[in-house]
Amino acid sequence: MPSKTSLVLAMTALLALTTPLSAETSMVGIWFSPFQPDEPNVMSLIEFSADGTFREEFRKCADGDFVGYQTESGTWSVAGEVEHIKASEINGTPAVAEADYKIVMLTDSERRIRMDPQGYEFVGHRVLKFDFPECPNGA
Repeated sequence: MPSKTSLVLAMTALLALTTPLSAETSMVGIWFSPFQPDEPNVMSLIEFSADGTFREEFRKCADGDFVGYQTESGTWSVAGEVEHIKASEINGTPAVAEADYKIVMLTDSERRIRMDPQGYEFVGHRVLKFDFPECPNGA
C-alpha cells in the first residue's frame, strides 16, 4: 500500500499536469501611452476589440494644451511575437497604413512593442476607459 506522502506527491504531480500555470495575457482592452518614442509630446489611446478591430487616438500637447489630434481605425492581429496593425481609416477618411511591431513584453498591465528597423519602443499601460488625461504643463 502506498504511503500518504507518495499519494500526496502523486496528486500534486497530477494537478500540476492538468492545471495551467497562468492564463494567456490578452491584448484586448484599452492601452494608454503617455508619449511616443519619436514624438515625446504625443499621447495615445488604443482599444483592441476581441473581434480583431481597433481604434486609436493621438493627442499632441504644447504648453499644457492639446494642439494636435489624429484618429485611426482598422484591424489588428498577432502571429507569434508580431503584432500587425492595418489602419483602414485615418481621421475619418479611408486610408491604408500597415505596420508590424515586435512584442517585447505583454502583461496584464503593460504592453511594450518595438518598431524595427528604427528600434522605436512603444510602452502602453492598460486603462479601464478611453479617456485622455490633461496635457502636462510644459509639454
